[in-house]
Amino acid sequence: METSSQFKELLETIKDLTETVNYVGIIAHDFQPQSQEVLNRKINNMVKGLAKLDELKDNFEDVLVPMEVLNYIDQGKNPQLYTQDCYQRAQQKDEEVKGKIAALQSFKDSLMEELKTSMPATMEEYKKAQNTS
Repeated sequence: METSSQFKELLETIKDLTETVNYVGIIAHDFQPQSQEVLNRKINNMVKGLAKLDELKDNFEDVLVPMEVLNYIDQGKNPQLYTQDCYQRAQQKDEEVKGKIAALQSFKDSLMEELKTSMPATMEEYKKAQNTS
């Protein structure tokens, strides 16, 4: 089975199971004897849904989920925010690195100017060596 259809099947199974669990919760919360038959049917559907999930799990053994995503879920956050947060952290780190590069370039330029005035002969040799390599 194609990976895309496997994910669709998994999502559909999880959606159906979630609805069934919600129905079971509603029926159990406001239980009345005449709803016993419906409750039994829903519980049987829930068991079938769990069995279906158990069957599907083998299709996803090679799927790796970052621990941070699971932490997001545990914290009640939308796991899709993980990607957004990673992107923002990468942008921030990129800006930091750009700043460091600019600072190092400025330091290099200042150092070269200072060396030109204090050690002109050595700097000439350095420039020659740079041009030959």
